Order: sequence, then C-alpha cells, then structure tokens
Amino acid sequence: LNLINSLTIDTYQMKATMYKDIFFLLSLFSNWADAESLASNVIPKSFQALVAAKTGDTFSQVAQIKSLPIPSLEKDEALIRVLYAGINGGCETFRARGEFVFGENAEAKEPFALGAEGVGIVAAVGSDVEGYAVGDAVCFVGSAFAEYSKCKANFLWSIPEALPEYVGLAVSGLTACAMLEQTGDIKEGETVLITAAAGGAGHFAVQFAKLAGCTVIGTCGSEEKVKALEALGCDHVINYKSQDVAAEIK
Repeated sequence: LNLINSLTIDTYQMKATMYKDIFFLLSLFSNWADAESLASNVIPKSFQALVAAKTGDTFSQVAQIKSLPIPSLEKDEALIRVLYAGINGGCETFRARGEFVFGENAEAKEPFALGAEGVGIVAAVGSDVEGYAVGDAVCFVGSAFAEYSKCKANFLWSIPEALPEYVGLAVSGLTACAMLEQTGDIKEGETVLITAAAGGAGHFAVQFAKLAGCTVIGTCGSEEKVKALEALGCDHVINYKSQDVAAEIK
C-alpha cells in the first residue's frame, strides 16, 4: 500500500434502480457535511442515523432513520463526523438479512447500525487514543450511514484530506491488497485473472497486480466497464455478456 497514491481510486458506480432507497434516505440527513457544521467542532446532543430494528429480505425493507444520542467514548474509541459513506451492496444486503458474518443481527434485541466504510473528520477521541486528534481527516470502518460514527481507533486510517475518493480504501482497497499479496502471493511475470474487475475491490486489484508486474485479465459485464478497465491498464478485458470467458482465457 506504499504505492496507494499512484492508484486511480474510483467512487462506487451503483445502479440507481438498485440503490435508490439508500440514496433517498441519506439525502434526508439535513446537516450532513453542512458547511456551517464543518466550520466548527460543536458536537450536537443527537444525530441522525440509518438503523434496522430487525433483519429482513432487503436493505430498503429494514432501514429506518432514527435520531440517536451522541454516544460516550471508551478509552480506545473516536467519534467521527461522517462526510462520505461507501455503499457496499453485498455487505449491506448480508447485514440487512443477518447472514454470514452478520448472523448475530438476526438475534439482535436492539436496533443495529447500517453502513461500513466511510470518510470523515475526527470530532472527539478517547483518553488512550494516540496518533489521531480532533480535526484529522480519516477513513474508518463503522456505522457509516449516519451523521456521526463511534469507532475503535485501530479501525481509523489517516488521509491527507476528507475526500470521497478515499472511501473505498478501508474495505475494498485492503481486500484487494490482502487477496493478492497475502493469499495469492503474486509474483512479477505471473498472469492474474480478476473477476468483477470494474467493481470496488476489482479496480483496486487490477492496479495492484499491474504494479506488481503481472499480466492482468479482467472480466466485466458491459462495454462501458471494458473501457474503464482498459484505462486502468488491464492487459486483456473480457465482457462475459458477449464473450465466452473460458474460451477467451485459453
């Protein structure tokens, strides 16, 4: 990740019909990233957040806007004023359904938070937090679909400026890096096949593999994505909707 600044970091391009409910709900947060609130560090007594009272079939079925009190912090926690939230379709669907790593949501007695990766400004820190101060710009992993999020300090990542391009680093970027470097142990000169290569993790993986000196084959499902992958330097792009992937790889 020392080469992270050389990457093209794309914001998530989601299908409007699939995520219109999320965008609508988030738009109701009246003072989110509001210029006046950003100019000061006055922490309100309450904030708005998307939560789910119980699991269901879809995100839109369970998501509700609630006004919550600003939480108190443990010694190793920080309060983040959320400016940008990433929409990870798979994670949010599993979270809403209480599936896989989110299985405990199915048994939750209290409403559970929604959202994961985000970018914001540190609003307050616990007494044992080191390396972060009020006003710092950070990526974080927590309840990102909210005006404020309480996070463990070890889930924060300092960034030069609070910009939306950094949202994908904490989950998608690290996922791609770990899968290629730790699990795949890629080496210069190897050929790497990346499926869903134009997605959040995929477009990072393409660039990590190229930086490692690999030949990269990427699959995607539209001509628009073919062009995006070509622009990222993908050596061979396969549109699985118009080409036979197995035949093309041979």
